[in-house]
Amino acid sequence: MFEEYEVFLESISSEDYWSDIGVDVACSQVNKFDDFDWCKLKSTLSMKSEEWRGRCAESLSDVNDERALYVLLELIRAEDECVAIHAIESINSLFLAGSILDVEDVLNVLADGFESSSRTMQLMSATLAKNLKS
Repeated sequence: MFEEYEVFLESISSEDYWSDIGVDVACSQVNKFDDFDWCKLKSTLSMKSEEWRGRCAESLSDVNDERALYVLLELIRAEDECVAIHAIESINSLFLAGSILDVEDVLNVLADGFESSSRTMQLMSATLAKNLKS
C-alpha cells in the first residue's frame, strides 16, 4: 500500500485536485497501512521533497493510528515551514477528533520551541500547546 501512496503523492500536479479530492484519497490509503507500510513511510520521509512531505502531513490529519502522530512529530521539525505548518494543523485535527490520548509527546516537541521560526509558526505552536493543555 505504501508504494501506491508514494506514487499518488508524487503524481498530483494540481493543487485544486489535491485539496478537493487528493487529501481524502491519500488518507484512505494511509488508513490501510500495515506495519511494513508505516516503516517504509518513516524510513523514506527525509528523502522526500517538501511538497511531498507537506501532502503527507495533510493526509495524516484523519488517521486514527498513533504512528501517524509520530510521523507528524517528525514533520513538525522540518526545515521547510510549510511542512511544519501542515504537521501542526494535522496534529490539531487529530487532537480535536480525540485521536491523541497522551499529549505529553506533542507538548515536549512544542516545548523545544520555534524561536527562530516565523511569527506564524510561533503562534500556531503556542495555540496548539494551549489547546492540548486545556
